[in-house]
Amino acid sequence: MNIRSLILYSVLALTAFSCKDQNSQSQVVSQKYIHKYGYAVSEEEWASKNFPGQVVSTMKDGVVITATYENHELHGPCTYTYPNSQTVEKYVMYNGGEIVKEVSYDIQGMPQEERIKLSPTRHSLTLWYSDGAPRSVEEFASEELLEGQYFTVLNEVEARVEKGNGERVMRDAKGTLLFKDDVTAGYTVKREEFYPSGSPSTITYYKENKMDGERSTFGPGGEPLSVEQWQDGMLHGTATYFKNGTKYQEISYEYGKKSGLETFFLDGDSVSHQISWINDKKHGPEVYYIDGDEKTSYFWDGREISKSSFNEQKRLDEILFQVRPESSYR
Repeated sequence: MNIRSLILYSVLALTAFSCKDQNSQSQVVSQKYIHKYGYAVSEEEWASKNFPGQVVSTMKDGVVITATYENHELHGPCTYTYPNSQTVEKYVMYNGGEIVKEVSYDIQGMPQEERIKLSPTRHSLTLWYSDGAPRSVEEFASEELLEGQYFTVLNEVEARVEKGNGERVMRDAKGTLLFKDDVTAGYTVKREEFYPSGSPSTITYYKENKMDGERSTFGPGGEPLSVEQWQDGMLHGTATYFKNGTKYQEISYEYGKKSGLETFFLDGDSVSHQISWINDKKHGPEVYYIDGDEKTSYFWDGREISKSSFNEQKRLDEILFQVRPESSYR
């Protein structure tokens, strides 16, 4: 491995877990190479003799990256400082090129988050409050939550997940409640999010970490903002939206795309505007209701056409559907 490749590899490997910046080498101001016994070596010696030790890179933004290598692989601690500071922002432990532990810190040097790889499929995640007290300690198997403990700012346990079942309560670093999850068989099945005041902002149902079921949102005063139907992470069914607590829009979706009617309401009661959709394209009549009169435009596959052309296209479609062999539309 030549020195240019080594330097490029070292910087890219170090930043891969954060910004994934493919132009990182251009951001390097200087680099030092230090043998594991503590003495400095040249770039040429480092590359040709495959020394174990550290590469210290100073970046243009003031971040200093200190990475530990063995046999040209990241092996041992790697640290990132805050810009123009000696305070470590992120600590990463490597073993044979693979990350086994990551810890992030705030500007005062207090830990914020720690992720430890326990096995190829398991990891633990620990969060802290700004004063250093634990917020939560969790263990996962891939995306499945196995165990969890959740603490108040007074270091009291307020919720638990045991063997994949229980309640998950998450707060920010200052103790403000963010959300509560109902967890079943390792996955969130319901999440209730909150405003800083403590009133609910959203209630969402999930299936294997994807939105599935009803999702409701609320204003700070508890007034409804929306009620949506979701399936497999996509809008599917009727979505209703409110202004000042009054229904003003209703949309029909099929797997994330508008399909069916989109209806606008006047004062939550009478229809003021209605659009027909198929596969996220206007398809059919679009009608405005103004002072008891109707103004209609016609669309076919997203393109506006005349009423006579629309009726002809519709008639041809009906004929084709009737003569089409059954096997062609199964």
